[in-house]
Amino acid sequence: MKLNKIVLFSSIILLFISNLYADFALDGNRFKTSPFSDGFLTVYGSEGLEEGLLGVDFILNFQHEPLTVSGGNKVIKNQLASDISISYSVVKWFDLGISLPVIFFENGDSWNKKDSLAAAGVGDLRLVPRFQLFSLFDKHLSMSVITEVTAPTGREIHSALGSNQFTFRPAIALGTQSKWIDAALNLFYHVLPKQTFASSKFDDEFGLKLALNVHAIENLLDVNAEFHAATSIESPFKNDAQDNIEIGGGVRVKTPANIDVMAGAFGGFGDAAGVPQFRIYAGISWNMNVLPPKEEGEKTVKKLQKKQDEKPAEQPKQEEKKPEKKEKKAAPKKKAPVKSAAPQPTEKTGEKLPNVVNFLHESDYIQNPVEIEKVALILTKNFMLKIRIEAHTDKHENKVYAQKRANAVKALLIKNGVEAKRIQTKTFGSSEPVSTGDTEPDMVKNRRVEFFIVTD
Repeated sequence: MKLNKIVLFSSIILLFISNLYADFALDGNRFKTSPFSDGFLTVYGSEGLEEGLLGVDFILNFQHEPLTVSGGNKVIKNQLASDISISYSVVKWFDLGISLPVIFFENGDSWNKKDSLAAAGVGDLRLVPRFQLFSLFDKHLSMSVITEVTAPTGREIHSALGSNQFTFRPAIALGTQSKWIDAALNLFYHVLPKQTFASSKFDDEFGLKLALNVHAIENLLDVNAEFHAATSIESPFKNDAQDNIEIGGGVRVKTPANIDVMAGAFGGFGDAAGVPQFRIYAGISWNMNVLPPKEEGEKTVKKLQKKQDEKPAEQPKQEEKKPEKKEKKAAPKKKAPVKSAAPQPTEKTGEKLPNVVNFLHESDYIQNPVEIEKVALILTKNFMLKIRIEAHTDKHENKVYAQKRANAVKALLIKNGVEAKRIQTKTFGSSEPVSTGDTEPDMVKNRRVEFFIVTD
């Protein structure tokens, strides 16, 4: 009797497990695009985002023969899906992304009326927190830890829309940034329960993703390429169902309205389950800093607003005093030096902001855009204000670099949402040094761009 009970109990457990994995469904990462706006599509960058930066991505993805389910008999041949992602940088070293695939259309073979293929639905929800460990040499070398978790939300609608379990994919992301080229390398470990599908064993896998992003036209056009590879932990490079390679790339066009437009294609190699023969993507990405300006910026704005309010009241008083002073003979003589000094301040009209951008010798490359972004925040919050960019060089540089620096700063302000008509530029070359020394620190101080609020 005891033996029969044990056999019966074991049979029930085995039946439960077999039903749990009867409809084999690949995890939602197969539909993954990045919830971060790093210039890459599926490879995570490692640089920390600016605090308060909010990003929204919408990417359409068409895949041919992306996955096979249920014993190899039922096949999905074509699928049109979108990846809707939202990311927010809580602090400079931590950001959080949430991404949800939405399937608009799919078709395939061997599906019957009782278990028909879902024409549309929602895939597996992904939560992607990213922690930056370090960033050195002005982002030339940085490292982050990314812990991606996928929830089986798609399976609640249909077995072909997502995974049948939670998945966990920790990754180490290495990244580098420069004026013309960015690169990222992801090393990941994918935790999966052991499963058997079409005579192939599925277990945990590890892999890498490599991305290269070239700024073909600065602040306008990026060209990127990616390489993805993964293999099974249990039988590395021997499990055809899990070993996969995917290569692709595309372009990203940047606009002044903080909206990027992207398009490209990928091709899959090998017989790995879930890797499409090819896929084509297109989408848009928007990002903006939603935090108010820092206290320093707010104080500057308040001062400017006060001055603008006081100006109309001061002008009539000066006009009333002028005729009274004209009756005295000594008054015109005292006013003469004041008039002669008037043309000099016109070169520096307006409130000078504390933000300064410095440059390398004979270069217009912006190493740290933080100060420019602070100015952009002030201007986007106060739409009536205009800015004047004043660019300088050191005495050993060609004055043409002053104009190049002014143009580079202006382009970045426009990218951060400031209208071009609100920006003026003025160049001085080396005529107004702030330091008279000949050392490199002195020269760095002179190679600068300053900002003035236009009040006239």
